[in-house]
Amino acid sequence: MNAALTLDSFLAEAMNFTPESRLELAERLVASVPADAEIEAAQIEEVTRRMEDDRAGKTTRVPGEAALRQVREAVLGRA
Repeated sequence: MNAALTLDSFLAEAMNFTPESRLELAERLVASVPADAEIEAAQIEEVTRRMEDDRAGKTTRVPGEAALRQVREAVLGRA
């Protein structure tokens, strides 16, 4: 990394990007990290379990907008 470009200065600059560009940046950064086979296996196991629970009627579905509202309230303390 360029000595003049610190992680904090990069982040500050990235916050000026459009939301779409920030999302693309985040996706590219995540994709650039090598996968850990153990973590990936655990994630697949969890997704499989959740799908099975859903198919068996053990879950309650929440519409997308309501779910986002609940997350915002939990994280930000507001809707």
